[in-house]
Amino acid sequence: MSVGKSAIEKHGISKKRRSSVVKASQEDSRVAQSSAAEYVVIQRVSKPHGADIFKQIVSGKPMAGFAAVKVIREGYPAQVLKAASSFLGVSDARIQTIAQVPATTASRLEKNQSKIDSAATERVYRMGTVTRMAIEVFADKDSAIEWMRRPNRALGDAAPLDLMDTEPGAVAVRQVLNAIETGGVA
Repeated sequence: MSVGKSAIEKHGISKKRRSSVVKASQEDSRVAQSSAAEYVVIQRVSKPHGADIFKQIVSGKPMAGFAAVKVIREGYPAQVLKAASSFLGVSDARIQTIAQVPATTASRLEKNQSKIDSAATERVYRMGTVTRMAIEVFADKDSAIEWMRRPNRALGDAAPLDLMDTEPGAVAVRQVLNAIETGGVA
């Protein structure tokens, strides 16, 4: 799609932004419409960064079904590991252990801007979706994250976060969250 100066002027984009808008349109851009049917800033379409991916998993609309399968099979950028540790307030080593990505591999993949494999991607995806569930149950991000990091008697004194390396562990955590949400003991 090409965007001419008349389209830019028509939608009220300042002179200062014109050159970057025209340049962006030449670099695979699109025009987005807001819900009020007004044109908004023309944005360059790019792949999301690892930090954006983890925030999207935890905060965004849940991805499920074949869309999730496709993304997991492609793998997340290695930067998602640091993003997860930052979001959850834990060490990189703890996230690497849960995702089962050795520190040296994580460092090399991040340096080369490569992706983690599909198994590690699934573990990170699981970590994010269960964290999102905890945030919904506790209705508070900080409380949910603290709950994910602390040992829990209902989980054999394991921290919910540390059980995200396996699906059965995640199922156990979801069951505890469901019990908390419905007034059960956890």
